[in-house]
Amino acid sequence: MTTPKRPREPMFNFTEKAPAYLAGIFIAIQILIGLMPYVIRVNLDKFGVLRPLGSSGTDITTHAISLIGHGLLHGGWGHVIMNAGMTIVFGIALIRGAKLQAASRGKVSRANRDFLIIFFAGVIIGGVFQWGWWAATNAQLTLTGAVGASGGASALFAAGGWAIGGRDKMVQFGVGWAAINLVMVLLENFIGIGIAWPAHIGGYVAGMILAPLFVMPKSTRLTVL
Repeated sequence: MTTPKRPREPMFNFTEKAPAYLAGIFIAIQILIGLMPYVIRVNLDKFGVLRPLGSSGTDITTHAISLIGHGLLHGGWGHVIMNAGMTIVFGIALIRGAKLQAASRGKVSRANRDFLIIFFAGVIIGGVFQWGWWAATNAQLTLTGAVGASGGASALFAAGGWAIGGRDKMVQFGVGWAAINLVMVLLENFIGIGIAWPAHIGGYVAGMILAPLFVMPKSTRLTVL
């Protein structure tokens, strides 16, 4: 008699696929950029790097495209991994909460759509906050730019906090996120990476505003493994 084989358990319990797919897009883009010739990368940067308003050679169309496009590019593998991880963990919490919110209202769930709305709202609002900071500090006079999904990931962080513990948890996460950003800013000279903290804060604010519209509070636990 043979012993029946036990079903293989997944290494990660990614019950909601959309966050993992989006994180996979970040990784695929990073790989492709590494394989691209320098000339192509330079042209891609024109539309994928957020620049201060009024930057030389940057018109309104380029600004509009980069306001979304900068959320898909990253400054390095560490940057990609951090944003991919946040997107997966808090995106899963958001989608679970969005499904329950829809069910409680007797509506068809469009949780994946809600996930993308909150993510890209975080990217856009985060970019607007970054523009505001640059304008306040006259950064348009310097060569600077920003890339990364951190604004979108910050929005998911806020929405995930709402799904996990309601307003209290969302505020708690926000205070912790602000503290982490402060530490990263203070350590910029040591780690050699500029931190676009206004984009992080703007993204979190976007998530705080949108989460109650799409996500049921206190509806899920933070479990991935």
